[in-house]
Amino acid sequence: MIEIALIIHVVFFLGLLVGLHARGYLNIYSGLFIYLAFHFIVFVQRPVVVYLFDIRSEFEFMMYMPDDGIFLKTLFVADLGLVSFILAYLAVLGFRSIEPTFNSIELTRTQARSFQLAFLLLFPLIAYSFLLALTMRQTYGVEVFLELGKINMTVDPATGQKLFSDTTAYVVNAREFAFPFAALLIHVTRARWWSFLPIFFCAFIALQLGERWEIVISTLVASMMTLYIHKRHTFAWSHYVGMAIVLGLFVAIGQNRDSLVKFLTTGEFEFSFDIAKSSFGAHPDFANFDFLSYVIAKVPDVSQTYSYFTQYLGIFTQPIPRVLWPDKPVGSPVQWVNLDAYGRFTSRTTSLVGDGWISFGYAGVVITMGFCGAFFGAIFKRFCRPSISVYFYLAYFWMVSLLLQWARDGSHKILDFFLFCIGPLVFAYFIERILWGRQPVVANRARA
Repeated sequence: MIEIALIIHVVFFLGLLVGLHARGYLNIYSGLFIYLAFHFIVFVQRPVVVYLFDIRSEFEFMMYMPDDGIFLKTLFVADLGLVSFILAYLAVLGFRSIEPTFNSIELTRTQARSFQLAFLLLFPLIAYSFLLALTMRQTYGVEVFLELGKINMTVDPATGQKLFSDTTAYVVNAREFAFPFAALLIHVTRARWWSFLPIFFCAFIALQLGERWEIVISTLVASMMTLYIHKRHTFAWSHYVGMAIVLGLFVAIGQNRDSLVKFLTTGEFEFSFDIAKSSFGAHPDFANFDFLSYVIAKVPDVSQTYSYFTQYLGIFTQPIPRVLWPDKPVGSPVQWVNLDAYGRFTSRTTSLVGDGWISFGYAGVVITMGFCGAFFGAIFKRFCRPSISVYFYLAYFWMVSLLLQWARDGSHKILDFFLFCIGPLVFAYFIERILWGRQPVVANRARA
């Protein structure tokens, strides 16, 4: 039965791809394209690999094993989420095929001054954060950062999340405010080779701390910006090569998160790689199908309730620094569903689909994925207008690229990434509005 279901599952996905491509809905600059890529990795290839090679590592970690019914139900829920995303996305577009205009986004004098002022105001935070990243010694678990004032960390026993106890992530991670300014450099130089150095330097700094999302997202942003600047409708071979390299780095670093840290701190380099234990095998990186099956099995049968979207109340408490509120709850102040109470879900992610299921079952999946699809349809529709501001233009690439992170993590945690990658753009926009008033909107000049 599972074999037949997997065949139907794969054929259904391929059929959707063919249909969307035939109608001109697939566009490499769209959130639809990004989500389809994510869905294939974690909800199409993953269940096939799990079943064919009997991969049980994540199920054993979660102290749970799905039966055939849950396995089939997980396939259906994942596809329901995909269809909900697609239909909402296309509905916003009026079920029409649209494309970017590839007009030149000119940087006006006041905009240039606004970006300069925003960078100067944020520079002390950015510089201090870079200094922390270059000097602190990171270990994993409940150990602490020993440099620059002993930045202490604790681990929340309920969620396994690392928490700063005497400072705030807004300061420690402020180096990420540099990302949108690095992207601006790519734009104003029309993607000269040296303009990519700052954005990849920022990503490398995070890499030496064992963090990988920066290298993935920044590579995607840089690739899409380059394609747009050169008016390309599809990826060039060099971009495929670059993405393959980044994927390889992502997978390799997943098994060697502390290798670079140890090399920089001790001079000793240890590296190991096992394809069976890589991201495509017995490893949590691409195991959102496994996690989703756990979520579906435990909610509401074991939890006895849905969350009814109360997890999003964390939007109001999350911005408050923990240094000001030491007892701030991790996530939402209202927790009707605790996945760690039904097994072990520490450091695992629900995915956006799973977050919808936790909220209200099938209806929650449709609502959550429908909202996400409508959002990315709306911003893509605006991105395709003849006249867009440089602020929205830069923010769009970050928002679309960060869909990978949102789809994987679920919930409202994406706001953290939006703050660092888009916040400086909003800051520069308001600086321009306050100091120079609202500037007239002029049509962007089409490139020859």
